[in-house]
Amino acid sequence: MSQTVNSLLTAVGGLLAGLAVAGLWALRLWVLLTRARTRLRNLDRTVSNAQVLVETLRAERDRYHRQATEDDTTRLPNRRAAVERLTHAVTTRDEVGVIVLDLARFKLINDRLGHRAGNTLLAQVAERLRRLGQSDIFAARLSGDEFTLIVDGGFGRTVAVAGRAWSHISQVPFVLDGRQIDIVASVGYTTTDQAGHDPESLLHLADIAMYWAKAHGGIVHGYAEHMGDTPEAGRPRDWPPPRDR
Repeated sequence: MSQTVNSLLTAVGGLLAGLAVAGLWALRLWVLLTRARTRLRNLDRTVSNAQVLVETLRAERDRYHRQATEDDTTRLPNRRAAVERLTHAVTTRDEVGVIVLDLARFKLINDRLGHRAGNTLLAQVAERLRRLGQSDIFAARLSGDEFTLIVDGGFGRTVAVAGRAWSHISQVPFVLDGRQIDIVASVGYTTTDQAGHDPESLLHLADIAMYWAKAHGGIVHGYAEHMGDTPEAGRPRDWPPPRDR
């Protein structure tokens, strides 16, 4: 075999060897890229699943918060939410008013027409309080037939809102089971000018004023020092029954 042929064969062998090595590297690179793509797809699924989990947890958190701060019957904020709102208000505003509103003879309506009618009445009262409308008025149900309004503003604004709340409840009949029924609201109020910026004191003094209003037949009354305190026996419920029309 001539030297030229030997050189040619050697060159071809080297080329084939180089191609083989290159092929192995190409195969290895393909394997690495395939693994990388698989890992990226898995990572995308993991991130997507994590996002779904975060949204689910947020929805659950919001649902539990609503359950903890919303009244089931009226869909108004409950006492806990009212305390939170009032606590925030007195720390961020110079003047805050608190109104407490109670319905005369609510127990009698429950006894006469049943708890379903009573719940309907509470829901209708809540809707009328919502219609007070302004964003500076926060309405909540404290318990039973007792509601509160937290007002951003001083004495004059609080007096005006208290009067409107009384009118919304007391001057327009409610309809329960096809009957028109008159309800009298007892409304008491106070402001930070009287009670300072302590949430508990504000609610307590407004509650005393409401009791005073109830004791005088269902009117609107601001807190005054001569009112004393809420009786230990609780608020009287034995007022004249609501009139059926």
